[in-house]
Amino acid sequence: MGQSMPCACFENLNLTDQETDEKVINERLKMLTDGAKFTRKAYLGLTSQEVFVSLSDDKSGLKWKTENAWTGGEHGEIDLTSEVKKIKTHGENGLHVVGLDDKVIFDIKSEDSSERDKWVIALNELLQSWVDYPDTKPKSSVSASGQSNKSDYFKRREEEIKAREKVNSERKAKYSSGGMNFTAQVMADR
Repeated sequence: MGQSMPCACFENLNLTDQETDEKVINERLKMLTDGAKFTRKAYLGLTSQEVFVSLSDDKSGLKWKTENAWTGGEHGEIDLTSEVKKIKTHGENGLHVVGLDDKVIFDIKSEDSSERDKWVIALNELLQSWVDYPDTKPKSSVSASGQSNKSDYFKRREEEIKAREKVNSERKAKYSSGGMNFTAQVMADR
C-alpha cells in the first residue's frame, strides 16, 4: 500500500496526536458525566422503565436513577473500580455491565445503537486506562447507602415504630398507676 495523503482541510490544524487523543477522551468523559436516558426491564420483564445513567463526578461509578410515580423512583450506583470487569453490547441496542464473576450486573437498552456504542467505547476505554495507568484509578465512592433505597426505608420505618412505641408507653404510664378510676375515665372519654 502507498502512503496516504492527509486531507487539505487538516493542513492548518497543528494538534499533536496526544492532544487529539486527550481531546477525544475529555469529550467522551463529558458525555458520560452528562448522562443519557436508557430503558431497562421492570416487573419481571413485562414492562420497561426509563433510567437516567451517568458517570459519577469522581469517575469511580455509574449512577442510575428511575422516576416512578408510585414508588418515588429507585437509584443506585455501580462501582466501576471494584465490581466491573467490562462493558459489552447485547442485541440491537442493549448494553451489559459485566461483573468480575462474568455475570451481568446491569442491563439497559439505548434508543439507538450509535448512542449505545458511544457509551460502550467510552466506558471500556475508561476501564482500560485504569489497567494501563493504575495510579489514575480513583478510590471507590460507592457506599452501602448508594446501593438501594431499601435500607433507608427500613431505617426510617424502624425509627417511626420506636417513636410510636414511646408515645404509647407514655400514654399508658399516665393511666397505669390509677387502677379502675382511670379505666373508667378512659371509657367515659370515648
